[in-house]
Amino acid sequence: MKNIKQIFISCLTLSILLFSCSEKIEPPINDEDPDEIPIYQENAENLKKVKGNSIQIDPIVFYSLNISPEELINDLKKANITSVHFFLVTDWDGSKDDELLKPEYLKALKENNIAIWAMFIGNGMYGGQSLPDEWEMELLQPYPDSSARFFSFHNDNYVTWQAERVKRALKNYDFAGIGFAETYFPEWRTILSNGFYGDVSLYARQKFTKEYLKLDRSALSFDAIRNDPTMYRKWQDFRVEAILNFNHKIKDAVRQTSPKAIFASWGIALRNESLGEIREHFGLDMVRIAKEVAPDIFFIQTSSQDWLDPALKSNYLDQYEYARKAIQSANPNVKMAIQADIASLSYHNPGVGIRVPDWWIEFMEYSTEMGYYTNTSYEYAFCKKQDLWIN
Repeated sequence: MKNIKQIFISCLTLSILLFSCSEKIEPPINDEDPDEIPIYQENAENLKKVKGNSIQIDPIVFYSLNISPEELINDLKKANITSVHFFLVTDWDGSKDDELLKPEYLKALKENNIAIWAMFIGNGMYGGQSLPDEWEMELLQPYPDSSARFFSFHNDNYVTWQAERVKRALKNYDFAGIGFAETYFPEWRTILSNGFYGDVSLYARQKFTKEYLKLDRSALSFDAIRNDPTMYRKWQDFRVEAILNFNHKIKDAVRQTSPKAIFASWGIALRNESLGEIREHFGLDMVRIAKEVAPDIFFIQTSSQDWLDPALKSNYLDQYEYARKAIQSANPNVKMAIQADIASLSYHNPGVGIRVPDWWIEFMEYSTEMGYYTNTSYEYAFCKKQDLWIN
């Protein structure tokens, strides 16, 4: 699964609630810091719980290490962890599953006031054999890892399935928040290189041609789209709209099912790059997501191109300021978050790019200095396997 992790593992704007009342009710006096109070009051408690350091946990890998709930809690406390993101990478549909989310670990986290996020992959999953083939993306070149399946944001049935599993998950579990990493089209500049660019399926091109462009004709070929500058700009807009729609639908599912839960949108950044190129290659218009979707928290994911750099400095966040500032300018209420990778590079390439515990501590401290509300990193079990966790 390492190749797909390298690609995959590449806000609070809140609505003001208006109540119609027959009598005028004076608002309560609140002496808390106004910067700490979300406009959307129903999830204020959970929002406060997730402030600070976090870690991602892939339960499938984690359970293989036979770590007890007590050891897990002790480890998390060493790093001042306030929340964990259970990274649910399969086609789990949100039903109660005591093997995937073991009650003894959920209980231990809750008893120690460590909030729990459910974290999914937006553009695909490992396995996913329960989902129809027609929902899949088509890439310019076949992806070599057969365990990975990419699914298209253009397919309304796929988007609906994701929203419905979020609803089921929130009904079955008391998650503090919901987030979808990899909510973008694959991948950075791959249209110019290895061909892992999607979605170029007939379904996507028909939707673009007939529904988006309103042309009474068969689907345009991707070559015709790519080689016409005007058409290619419209194609980029089409991709952006699909990701905006996905974020809207997931946020609606969260709000309808568990208003106290946090909804986080996920974007991405690369050093020395631009929002325009991120929009072109990933289909991510992070400014519009911040403005129009108004998530509670906005995560900036570290691109694989950056975390694959063995010499990456712990203060590399300086070079993501163009993204953070644009998002916060678009939506001053947004709570910003940052995601890093602290284990998978050295796990898959022994001796290369090891993020020693001091690197991670510096990253977490610096993210707070930079104004990030929370941070999270990939991933606890891989750290433990390499003896990289804080002692």
